Amino acid sequence: MSHAQRARTHQRYEVHDLHGSLLFRIDVMVLNLSLSGMAVEATQPIKLGRVYSVTLGNGPDSVDVDGVVKWCHLVKTGTGPRGEPVNVYHVGITFDGTLNDKASRLLSFMQGHIVLAPQHRIMGRFKLKAGSPVALSTRYEFEVLKLSLSGMLVETQLLPDVDANFEMELTIAGEPLDVAGRIANVKRVGGSDADPASQLGVQFLDLDEERGRVLREFIASELE
Repeated sequence: MSHAQRARTHQRYEVHDLHGSLLFRIDVMVLNLSLSGMAVEATQPIKLGRVYSVTLGNGPDSVDVDGVVKWCHLVKTGTGPRGEPVNVYHVGITFDGTLNDKASRLLSFMQGHIVLAPQHRIMGRFKLKAGSPVALSTRYEFEVLKLSLSGMLVETQLLPDVDANFEMELTIAGEPLDVAGRIANVKRVGGSDADPASQLGVQFLDLDEERGRVLREFIASELE
């Protein structure tokens, strides 16, 4: 019996008009950075035109800005930690609104993290010091096709890795329900490489009593 089969301990029921979103997060390596944008290196394609929340650094000194993906190019192929083939992409991101309310915080971050001689002004694009953490995050909407107390089958426009964990939000009776989920299986059902359509089998993680009650009541209402 597979891990996914062992995890599915409750029957799944078809549901209608149930939607939600998952928080997709990816760590990237910054190639260069300026007050207006940055170029990063990623191991998966980043969708053009999509808005990402960019987190520079961590802890109290971290800076969050919004950025729009302007270009994404495949630059080389390599090998992952388990010997699997890995594509490497360079991605251009333009910051949205940074020069207004967040310019001072971004400038402060750059002063502490870029490789720059003290007499130089912070203009143009510069490289970050090694070890400076940078993450991109965005939300992908999904439609729930089947639902149980242990997981769900959803359709979305993301092709995540099996066993990846995500923060998710379901909208039930107009109210948000936050859940954590593990991707148990992935099936591509259409679309293009840049804009795929997929069905994801999701296993709920650490579902407490209150969230379980909300799901039970929703399933019961669907079966009436």
